[in-house]
Amino acid sequence: MAELNFKNRTLYHGDNLDFLRGMNSETVHLVATDPPFNKNRDHHATPDSLAAGARFKDRWRWDKDVHEDWTDGIKDDWPAVHGVIAGARLAYGDDMGAFLCWMGVRLMEMHRVLRQDGSLYLHCDHTAHAYLKCLMDAIFGRQNFRNEVVWGYRTQGVAMRWWPRKHDTLLFYTKGDRWTFYPQMERQFYQKPFRHTKQDEAGNYYVDTYRRDVWDHDETRPTISQSPERTGYPTQKPLALYRRIIQASSKEGDIVLDPFCGCATTPVAAEQLGRKWVGMDIWDKAHETVLSRLADEGMLTEDKPPPQFWTKRVHYETAPPRRSDKNELAAPSLKLRTPRAMEPWQKLTHRQIVHVLLQAQRSNGNVICAGCGRELEREFMELDHIHPRADGGENHITNRILLCRPCNGKKEQYLTLRGLLRENKKIGWMVDEGLA
Repeated sequence: MAELNFKNRTLYHGDNLDFLRGMNSETVHLVATDPPFNKNRDHHATPDSLAAGARFKDRWRWDKDVHEDWTDGIKDDWPAVHGVIAGARLAYGDDMGAFLCWMGVRLMEMHRVLRQDGSLYLHCDHTAHAYLKCLMDAIFGRQNFRNEVVWGYRTQGVAMRWWPRKHDTLLFYTKGDRWTFYPQMERQFYQKPFRHTKQDEAGNYYVDTYRRDVWDHDETRPTISQSPERTGYPTQKPLALYRRIIQASSKEGDIVLDPFCGCATTPVAAEQLGRKWVGMDIWDKAHETVLSRLADEGMLTEDKPPPQFWTKRVHYETAPPRRSDKNELAAPSLKLRTPRAMEPWQKLTHRQIVHVLLQAQRSNGNVICAGCGRELEREFMELDHIHPRADGGENHITNRILLCRPCNGKKEQYLTLRGLLRENKKIGWMVDEGLA
């Protein structure tokens, strides 16, 4: 079992990427989170500001919110993720691409910290749902997609030119093919009795059925301004919604993580159900809100003794936990060869490798494709691996080549350079037969 390097009831305040990268691998049973939607409107706090009272800019810019080391790492280690982001930039725009890149590096870390029997629920709305589904398929594998849960609600706001948008989506994925799940029951009501019906206190006829993946008109209705749960947090979700997730996908004593815990709905629901929890958020009021909500639920009083694994207080941290495992960061899910020791000159960035390969050719201005021999301008060349990452290839310069876009598209992450050359020769794409 993986060693825990964080405490139960810990709230990390700051950018969750640093905290996620500090957690040991395979330590969390369940991730249930409601990240910022790409709605182009302001919400609670910004990922690039810790100023008191800062509002969350739910809008994204490629030149501001995306770091070069993210894109290089994604392209090298997660080519499917890179493809999703590139497609979103073309289909939607740079803002969606930036949002997916920002979310992608965090989802990779969530995948890493999940146990092999762990699950993740990602709460989203129509704005980015389709793109997030593709992103999750690329990170978790489409074979590990379990459900698209529809959470329907009725709140203020009408639409006269389209159907009112009154639902969110919960994307439910597991890390592997064995996971914790306890089916939930619901009542289905009927106007008349028949063989298997029962009656409730009001005399209504019903049967107990397994709950389906559409949650509407039940106890998970949204928190409104008059709700006792209401904290004033603009995207607050009801406790009943997250209690249902936690009950279905974890056991008592399991560890629940919410990297975007906001007004503490997930931590409070986890505490109510006897689960351990870790929360993260950049919102300045996150700490006081967690304490206030736990107190409101009677969780911090001496007259309600906590389970054995609870502490007397909530741990508030602004520094990431210190890794005590192998310290790998969101490594590819594919099996890699044991990496050999690299010399300093081999530890180059994506951009530096391209520069070295260009200088090595000493051409007349154009660049020669290693896959077909065509000479093209630099803008038409892409960096790839001789031996693909899927086959254990490494990122250092001795395993890198420059390919034209058609060759790189054929090679993808499966063919070796030798296999690409054979394929090009077979279809007559080779310009320089000497390469093959």
